[in-house]
Amino acid sequence: MAGDARVIIEGLRSGVPYLDSAGEVVFGREGSISNMQRLMEAVEQGRPPRLPAYFFRANYGQGKTHLLYSLRGMARERNWVVSLLTLSKETPLDRLDYVYPKLVSETYIPGSRQPGCEKIVSQALGASFVLSEALEMELSPRVMAVLDNLTGQNVKVEDYSGLLADVSGSFLRLSELKNIHRQNFGKALKLGRSSLREEVIHYFKLMDWLIRRAGYQGWLILFDEVELVGKLGRGGRSRAYANIGRFLSGFLPRTITVWAVASNFESDVVVPRNDREDCPAWLARRPKEEAGVQWCGAAVDSLLEAVLLDPLPPQKMQSLIGQVLALHQNAYDWQCPFGAPDLYERVMALIRTWLTRDAPLRTWVRVTITVLDIWFQYGEEPTVKQIEDLLDADLAEDGPDSGEAAAGIEADEAGQVAILRQPLF
Repeated sequence: MAGDARVIIEGLRSGVPYLDSAGEVVFGREGSISNMQRLMEAVEQGRPPRLPAYFFRANYGQGKTHLLYSLRGMARERNWVVSLLTLSKETPLDRLDYVYPKLVSETYIPGSRQPGCEKIVSQALGASFVLSEALEMELSPRVMAVLDNLTGQNVKVEDYSGLLADVSGSFLRLSELKNIHRQNFGKALKLGRSSLREEVIHYFKLMDWLIRRAGYQGWLILFDEVELVGKLGRGGRSRAYANIGRFLSGFLPRTITVWAVASNFESDVVVPRNDREDCPAWLARRPKEEAGVQWCGAAVDSLLEAVLLDPLPPQKMQSLIGQVLALHQNAYDWQCPFGAPDLYERVMALIRTWLTRDAPLRTWVRVTITVLDIWFQYGEEPTVKQIEDLLDADLAEDGPDSGEAAAGIEADEAGQVAILRQPLF
């Protein structure tokens, strides 16, 4: 138990989110968790919700990523497959053919610490598999060919591996797929050319179906740092909104998506750039893009209506600090000379000395751990040298990478503390 507690405390201190810490340290977000449970229950009962998604927003440091990890843990306990993806330059939301491979590589089945879809595919395509079931999904000819060959009687081991990689997002070239088909069935495969941008939607549909057929309740997809859509130009933002809206349309009947966005996204991106009007109009002027017009508008509206994660009230903050105190004592086998109420007052006094506005959740947690660290090591009060406030991300188009500015903590041998910039969770 002490080892588990130490892992949680070290995770909170270093800024690395852990599934264990999200389950053990609840940050007063019971309302969001209850809303997600209702959405998931509807899917489990075969009643897909009208809006199969949950949007929430918060200032930096208020626990967005921690909530995503809490939802991930809750979903796995309900026998859901979970994928958690942090958006970035390498996985921009306007290119789902880039998002899908990364998403599958971050997909976990309940009880497994290794990501991937191999077990999902093998369980779904067992002896009882009937290919006619897949025809009802109206998959593209390419994806149907991949599925057909995966279930072929004569498929070679190396070819099966290639097909599995294709389902995972390492897409086969058309010539490779045709060669596998000829070896498997002894006849040519006639397929027209298509782009991966067009095909990737059908790969999402296939994975959604495989997950339920493999015996899992559904697929939960968690998107973090959605505000990075603001780094894209107008065309990229338009396509990104359309892609978000496609997930809202219910084309994946066994899937729920969650979107975590920074609070400054509306004021720094949507409003000054007039995205609610200009982005649907941009798509409407392009015949190949006009199908995304309605999805684009629905996505922007949902982002604007995202649930706000408010700062925790004093009672819940004191409860949180009590959880951190109990974990810290368990982790390092010591007894703090004061209890949770006193610790809360000490931390609040330090924060109010250095910050002129309400401190984010992240700062409360880090200062709490630092106070406990100094008392554990030196048996005295820390001397605070500096606490720096958190800054919103720079969401200017095509700017340099702008990671979260966040509070970190150092302690020197004399027990003095400097709270610096460093990611937390």
